[in-house]
Amino acid sequence: MTPALTLKDVTKTYPGEPPVWSLRGVALQVMSGELVAITGPSGSGKTTLLHLAAGLDRPTSGTIWINGRDVSGMPDRQASTLRAYQIGVVFQQFFLLPDQTAAGNVAAGLLYRGVPAAERRRAAMTLLDRVGLGHRATHRPQQMSGGEQQRVAIARALAGDPAVILADEPTGNLDQVTGEEIVKLLVDLNEADGATIVVITHDEHVAARARRQIVLRDGRVVTDRAAAGGTLR
Repeated sequence: MTPALTLKDVTKTYPGEPPVWSLRGVALQVMSGELVAITGPSGSGKTTLLHLAAGLDRPTSGTIWINGRDVSGMPDRQASTLRAYQIGVVFQQFFLLPDQTAAGNVAAGLLYRGVPAAERRRAAMTLLDRVGLGHRATHRPQQMSGGEQQRVAIARALAGDPAVILADEPTGNLDQVTGEEIVKLLVDLNEADGATIVVITHDEHVAARARRQIVLRDGRVVTDRAAAGGTLR
């Protein structure tokens, strides 16, 4: 396996007197094909870590590699290009385009790659079928349930076969039953398709489904262990 995501001595501070520390020397590596859960109490630095890994923010110090490329000091344009090709992000709030259909939202994930429109549509339908929503391709977000919207968001993140998918509290806005369906989908994408997935979650039940669990506290990694028995089920 090769590293999909590497953080080395990453810190993040925000201005203040004294400065506010969000991450303190975080070091971790996620290998291609892993399903990793990053958990910890509120304020532990989980979301900051995701934003840095996605290139949406810059570390105060340290280095971050995505698929072997150092993104820590990349210019914004380069970072945007890298996100388009190497990173898929799933947010708790879905962030779907309200005036687009499910297929249109998924196709938008390929827009910045310069993929022709007909090819984007074909890819979108394939991905919607993969997440069990091919029959809802022409529906807009307001016509879909929360679980269906999150499936569309996952399909969009999968567009272009990124090196790593970063999911920020993907079940946070869903009821327990629907949340479990989303967890099962992520597990299946990892097991059947080999997708590399990092899930940020405060839900211990969600974290327990990953083969590896990383616990943050006060901006530091305090636990990094394989799940007991090495099972996802």
